[in-house]
Amino acid sequence: MLIVYSPADGDVELLDIGSVRVNEASIISRNMDTTWKQVKQRLAEDDPEAMRMVALVLKRRSQPSVRLEDFNPLVDELAVRLDKTEIKEWATEAVAAIDDGATPEQTLLVLRPIIDAAVDPEYARELILKLAAAPKDPAATADETEYPSGQTEESTPTGASTSGSSLTSSTSTATA
Repeated sequence: MLIVYSPADGDVELLDIGSVRVNEASIISRNMDTTWKQVKQRLAEDDPEAMRMVALVLKRRSQPSVRLEDFNPLVDELAVRLDKTEIKEWATEAVAAIDDGATPEQTLLVLRPIIDAAVDPEYARELILKLAAAPKDPAATADETEYPSGQTEESTPTGASTSGSSLTSSTSTATA
């Protein structure tokens, strides 16, 4: 997760929640009178106090003199967003759980919350479309998911397979 800090009078900052060290998590937890697990939960719920405290601690790395009373952004200047790794994990799991009969466009509509929560919405959109267009074969690799029809360079409905687990195994033979 990332906290995106977008001050009206400055540059946008991406603050990586995953980079919080143990001593920093302790400072945050102590100041919020809660556990780190609860802080992360509150971040997922866009809690302004949690975003402010984590952002402050991360900002102190480059600006050690910044104090809590000095860092009081507008609520809309802070947002929690999914990084690319989280987008890929969430989208992959979500697409796998969607009915096989759904079109890529229907999948995109259902998974709109992932796009809205992404730090890079265009990346999320393109990834979801790619995953939705791919065959739902757990043995499929990234190279085998390039063709929405289920065909790959290695296997076609009319030709023999060159892989042990072809998507068209009923019409092809496995090779050793």
